[in-house]
Amino acid sequence: MPRTKPSLPVLPVLAVGAFAIGTDTFVVAGVLPEVAGDLSATLADAGWVSTLFALTYAVLAPVLGALTGRLERRTVLVISLLVFALGNAASALAPGLGALLAARVATAAGAALYIPAASASAAALSAPERRGRAMAVVLGGLSAATVAGVPFGTWLAADLGWRSTFWLLAGLGVLCAAAVAGGLPEVRLPAAPGLAARLAPARDPRVLFTVLTTLLFMTGGYLALTYIGAVLAPVTGGDGGELALLLLVFGVLAVVGTALGGRATDRWGATPVLLASVAGLAVVLGTLPLTRERTLTAALAMAAWGVTAMMTQPPQQYRLFAVAPASGPLLLSLNSSATFTGISLGGFIGGRVIAGGGADQVDLLGPLGAGLAVLALVTAVIGVRVGQRGPDAGQDAGPAAGPAAGAGATAAEPAGKRG
Repeated sequence: MPRTKPSLPVLPVLAVGAFAIGTDTFVVAGVLPEVAGDLSATLADAGWVSTLFALTYAVLAPVLGALTGRLERRTVLVISLLVFALGNAASALAPGLGALLAARVATAAGAALYIPAASASAAALSAPERRGRAMAVVLGGLSAATVAGVPFGTWLAADLGWRSTFWLLAGLGVLCAAAVAGGLPEVRLPAAPGLAARLAPARDPRVLFTVLTTLLFMTGGYLALTYIGAVLAPVTGGDGGELALLLLVFGVLAVVGTALGGRATDRWGATPVLLASVAGLAVVLGTLPLTRERTLTAALAMAAWGVTAMMTQPPQQYRLFAVAPASGPLLLSLNSSATFTGISLGGFIGGRVIAGGGADQVDLLGPLGAGLAVLALVTAVIGVRVGQRGPDAGQDAGPAAGPAAGAGATAAEPAGKRG
């Protein structure tokens, strides 16, 4: 018989899986020189290890979300974590760059399936008034990876070789799969009539504008964040230790921002929190050139950046899940796809800006990113107004309004609690 109660704390278990995936996503940048040297590849060619992972995630997240939307969530989570673990084991064993790239594609497939499924499960297992906080706990695992997972993985690679980092992630994936299998109750989202019905909400204008908003502010942020070493060079003087401390400030406050975003969404509703956080992000990016000369101003900027950037995610996930809980995995995967597309696009555009004008162009990255954040504000407002004119007007008005709040009894529930 299905369990009526989880045997382990559900949200922390889901967050640990997100932590592993977040570490895997960002740690590669720190080990690329070792990878290139060991596999006799150029640094530029080795860079595809990171780029291909992000692109694969972006492409597969909505596809896998649609194909697995009718499956029980615990099963999906276990499968995704095992694929993630196998991909990392294959990465650790890769004899050459081609094999490593293939392994990274498999790893990205597992990651692309896990994050939306984990977020949907967190929302489904929580009371409507606590869904924002539940999603924030899962996303907090991703944020925590920038604080602890990435530095530790980079240190481990420097001490024991880059393959040891992938072995560690493979082991963590297996442990998380075991925890999910043994600790989570069965969770089923309300069944849609078929694939076409589950895909239909993706054409909803609210979804399109929400996903476009994520793409714009993620691209804007990663214009500068991808090249943060160059951006902060005036204050660090090329000192890796000082740069690491500033990134630590960013990472710690990113975790805080995720938690604040979830609690604020539950209290005030998704739209006010989203607009405030994106506006704050625009201010931080726009003033970035003014903060890079002194340690104090740079640290304050990184702190504000971390908070505002990660406060955006819980309200975005809340808004998407509220549109159609039955299609929650697909809609949340679209947001994940937009996130990783923004990461890739931000790095690409930022590289072209720098290549076009040399080091002096670094000062343009922040203001250009601020411009994209302002565009994200525009698309967010348009999306809200479109929703207000639609048949489900008022859905996003606040934590207790509309179907988003009322879906607690019907959106999804542990299988063991249904009659």
